[in-house]
Amino acid sequence: MLQRLNTTGLAPLPGLTLIPGMGQVDRSDLLKELEASSSTNPSSSITNAAEAALNAAFGTVSSIPSSVPQVNETSKEASVMNTSEEVSNTNDNDPKQVKGQPSKNILVRNMFDKDEETEEGWEEDIKLDFEEESSKHGKIVAVKVMSKEVGGKIYASFETVEGAKACAENLAGRWFDKRQLKVEFVSDGLFADIV
Repeated sequence: MLQRLNTTGLAPLPGLTLIPGMGQVDRSDLLKELEASSSTNPSSSITNAAEAALNAAFGTVSSIPSSVPQVNETSKEASVMNTSEEVSNTNDNDPKQVKGQPSKNILVRNMFDKDEETEEGWEEDIKLDFEEESSKHGKIVAVKVMSKEVGGKIYASFETVEGAKACAENLAGRWFDKRQLKVEFVSDGLFADIV
């Protein structure tokens, strides 16, 4: 089947290095095995290599030919752990996800760039824009624009957790003036220290 796809048979491809859990020695052995067996039975070596690559990639261990190096269990477990850590780290960095435990207080990042703002009273304009958009979700008790800090941060406190949560979910990941907003919940103590 692979011969029909690329009309030249299976050659040592850089993609073989992408098999999770396979070390450099295993890759070298596999490539040598492919080169040696392709001269005697090209179809068989292609099938064996393709099956081994798929099994390694999907973590299945169905009849892998003994001539193909197998991934040891420790490497597979480490590979699975690294993959799940990457997924959780990816989710932590996802701007559409609101971080922290829900509270009445939120911190919105990337609302502005203090170094680009030149108009007189720009802080008040940003605050009013924020209040207008955010008050749709609940009564706002306080808003603080951190105009002297980097990160375009605005802190807001709502009358209820539900209002803060609705606002946070609405703003998280949205684009505002060519910047993607990131939102997180803030404890009452931290909010009191800032405001």
